[in-house]
Amino acid sequence: PGPAPAPRPSLALRVRLRPPAESGVNATSLPQAVGWERNPRGKLGARLVSLRSQLDARALAESSVDLNLRLMKWRLMPSLDLAALAAHRCLLVGAGTLGCNVARALLAWGVRTITFVDGGLVSHSNPVRQSLFTFADCAAGDGARAKAPAAAAAVAAIFPGARAEGHQLSVPMPGHPVTAGEEEAVRADVARLEALVDAHDTVFLLTDTRESRWLPTLLCTARGKLAITAALGFDSYVVMRHGSPVPADLGTASDGGGGDDDDD
Repeated sequence: PGPAPAPRPSLALRVRLRPPAESGVNATSLPQAVGWERNPRGKLGARLVSLRSQLDARALAESSVDLNLRLMKWRLMPSLDLAALAAHRCLLVGAGTLGCNVARALLAWGVRTITFVDGGLVSHSNPVRQSLFTFADCAAGDGARAKAPAAAAAVAAIFPGARAEGHQLSVPMPGHPVTAGEEEAVRADVARLEALVDAHDTVFLLTDTRESRWLPTLLCTARGKLAITAALGFDSYVVMRHGSPVPADLGTASDGGGGDDDDD
């Protein structure tokens, strides 16, 4: 390459203003202005404009999601209470195929608080069926990641405006014997599950077996919480609402069929 070009000198302009007498401007006729505007409280001050919603990626994502929900309400469901959905707290017991897809559906409908409960680890067969996991979750250097925290991290990565938590615990099941050495840990799991049910408005039961849904169903019934069971079979499914009584103006809930549970 040749030598760098020499820098160009700066351009300097000299401006001379004519005296007021020559310009015909009368100083006493100038408007009384100070460069401030009155704010909503009537006081003079600087006018500030926030560009956060246009420059902050997180704020832009939140406004875009909210706009989409408002369009859904306007076009399809005028009675949709978006504020109630945003404030609703959902507990997902099971972070498998159903748990991952229910979480994403809740996000799409404007739910912002989602908590996962699962006692398993991400296996190599999970990422292809369970949309919140990737190969990295089952091939980490220190071993596979726990499902519940991994699912919560994925939800936060998908939409930073969501408040997602993951709790790794095993749900005690009837018919499964508890040894004396396991009794303290089982009691602790029951207490944690009970506290989580108390802290949420709706509980989704999305685990593999009927036995694992027994204790959460019992807690929801005792606490008056809405519980929704969803289970998949090879060629059938079942969705069932229970726990909290159905309001009289909504009639009775119906299910979508029958089938065995399989959501590893």
